[in-house]
Amino acid sequence: MADSHKYRTILLFGMPGSGKGTQGSVLGQLPDLVHVSMGDVFRKIPKYGHYGQQIAHFTSSGALVPDDLTVKIWERHVQILEMQELLLPDQHTLILDGLPRNYLQAERLDHILDVVQIFHLVINDTVKASERLKARALRENRLDDMNEEVIKRRLNTYYEETFKTLSFYPPETVYEVDASLAPLEVLRQIVNRLSEIQQNRLPGRRPSAMSETVG
Repeated sequence: MADSHKYRTILLFGMPGSGKGTQGSVLGQLPDLVHVSMGDVFRKIPKYGHYGQQIAHFTSSGALVPDDLTVKIWERHVQILEMQELLLPDQHTLILDGLPRNYLQAERLDHILDVVQIFHLVINDTVKASERLKARALRENRLDDMNEEVIKRRLNTYYEETFKTLSFYPPETVYEVDASLAPLEVLRQIVNRLSEIQQNRLPGRRPSAMSETVG
């Protein structure tokens, strides 16, 4: 992927079941915000194709998809969005969830992601997170998320790999959100923070349509 520009980006971090996809979907409806969920991208790839079989091999056991494959698929997806003019780097802000999933991915994507804010959706009750995953599995037919062993492995992977990725970014970019609350209250916390970004944006930074919209 050409690196002549960087994508202005907001990251959604949190353990499985913390509500990243829910919040990302809502934010993605705002003008000039483009939500990309790597989980959704993976699930849209035909299961019996070359990539689909590789993805299923890892996700069905709760493991992370390898870095090379993840980055390759993400880059291809973003290129398609650009070709369709659904993503215009000069106008849009990316809302990413499910990427980066580990420190190495953060390093590999650093040259093309201008991460301006990270929302860390914190939920300390793993039982509640597991219940959310099971409810979502029934609602969206994600059968893997009904498996207790798979859920346990996914939560362990989050703490062992994904959580540590936050240390790659400057602490001031990380904003913690209480994700144990109702989705609307979680959204309120995020929107309030985005409003603060609008009011206190750094001098010299190009004003974004994102901040104009949220305000």
